[in-house]
Amino acid sequence: MDVYQTADSIVIKALIAGVQPATVEIVLTREMITISGAREDEKEVEDDGYFQRELYWGAFSRTILLPEEVDVDMAEATEKHGILSIRLPKVNKKRQTKLKVRTR
Repeated sequence: MDVYQTADSIVIKALIAGVQPATVEIVLTREMITISGAREDEKEVEDDGYFQRELYWGAFSRTILLPEEVDVDMAEATEKHGILSIRLPKVNKKRQTKLKVRTR
């Protein structure tokens, strides 16, 4: 998993090859993200038929504490060629607005 930041976003890239994108669960708060899912093994042979096994099968879950607060409503997740890309726009803490006082 790679996590980096640009001037306005935090970007996460994770390898999810072998996982159906629709089954990946992403739980996001302003300070933390959890990515979980499962990679199902399509058994062609019994375990004793393997000479070498390096692929990971089964459930996975990763939680990352984010270095800055993010706007959860503007977050985007895409998948291409087995790479999950998540773009989390940073909260602009310098943004200001003026409130008008309403009368009742």
